[in-house]
Amino acid sequence: MANTTALSKAEQNALAVSYEVLGTRVELDLDFVKKYLVRGAADKVSDQEVVFFMNTCKMQGLNPLASGEVYLIKFGNDPAQMVVGKDAYLRRAFSNPDYLFKKDGIVVQRGEEIIQKEGCCLYPGEELIGGWCRVHFMRAGAERTAFKEVSLAEYNKGMANWKSKPSTMINKVAISQCVRDAFPKDYEGVYSEEEMVASGAIPVNFEDITGGDGEVPEPVISQEERQAMFRKAQNVFGKEEGIEVVRSIIEELGLTNTTDMTESLYKKAMLRLAEICDAQMEAQESGAYDEGYGEEQ
Repeated sequence: MANTTALSKAEQNALAVSYEVLGTRVELDLDFVKKYLVRGAADKVSDQEVVFFMNTCKMQGLNPLASGEVYLIKFGNDPAQMVVGKDAYLRRAFSNPDYLFKKDGIVVQRGEEIIQKEGCCLYPGEELIGGWCRVHFMRAGAERTAFKEVSLAEYNKGMANWKSKPSTMINKVAISQCVRDAFPKDYEGVYSEEEMVASGAIPVNFEDITGGDGEVPEPVISQEERQAMFRKAQNVFGKEEGIEVVRSIIEELGLTNTTDMTESLYKKAMLRLAEICDAQMEAQESGAYDEGYGEEQ
């Protein structure tokens, strides 16, 4: 009898979670997730699937209340799938203190030559073969490199974005797999949208289907998130120039300060900051330090 009571208590505790992500309190329960956070057939998602979703969010420090960060997708009788949005997936890597920078692009055949080129622009006369990514990071006090190269033929379903933007899609798959190799603990049990679509786990048109019957107000960022943004810029550019870089990004987003910055705008700001930091790190690596960045802004 004692075991039954203990099990019931454990089950009860699993039906709701409460935790913090970067200073923001996140509270989830079964009804809330089913009403607001399921895309597709919310009425068919099981309690077990919701409990797994909530507790994975808690363990991985994900905030499903932030627009596009993480959500549950349910179609027909197929198992529900937990998907991390594009921006949030990369931001997890960029926020890791051991992350340095990345390089990525596509693999093309140009005549008889196979080339790994940066960017996603396919030139006339080139045939798209795949995508690649190389992430530089620190581990045990030494710089390490994770590398992934993926084949277009293996992932391309020939539908939706894979039909209209194959270079972009295969590049994103390579990036997703590479950052997971670099930081496996940060990505246990979570996958990017592109990987899930490419694997066939979710339909290619899932973005056209919305779930739930209401909208969740988008929270503004916390003080910890503000500090993380400025700290990342200052680690690369120094104190004064780092502040100017952040200010220029804020202006690009149409804001005058970070006071009312929402989570979705914060994601865009962090991605833009990561791009600028990557470019600066590459310039420093090649000995071409870009002293004119602040003046150009």
